[in-house]
Amino acid sequence: MSSRPVHRLGDRNSGGGAIHSIPQRNVFANNLLLAVDGSRGTSHAPCPLPPIHCANAWVTTMGRHTVYANNIPVNCEGDPDSCSHVRVMGSHNVYAGDINYGLAIIDST
Repeated sequence: MSSRPVHRLGDRNSGGGAIHSIPQRNVFANNLLLAVDGSRGTSHAPCPLPPIHCANAWVTTMGRHTVYANNIPVNCEGDPDSCSHVRVMGSHNVYAGDINYGLAIIDST
C-alpha cells in the first residue's frame, strides 16, 4: 500500500502553480478544500509559452483510484498535472492510499 499526502486549495505543483479552483465544495483536509481531479491552478514557468502552464489552462489529474471526494478522485503528492508537473508538498498529516482490497469514499453531503 502506498499512502501519500493529500493536496488542498493553495497547494503547489513542482513548477510553482497553486491550486485555486476545486470542482467540489464540501470535503476538507486541515481546514482547506480537498483537491480532486479537475482542480485548476495558477500560472507558473514557463508560461506564456507553452500556454498549458498558464492560469486555468492546467488541471490536476490521475488522483487516487480508491479514494474519492464527492465521487471525484482525490489528488495526492506525486500525482501529475496536465501541464506535466507533479503535485508537491501536500498536507503534513492527512494521507490517501491506493489499496487493492478496498475503496474509500469521502462524501460529506
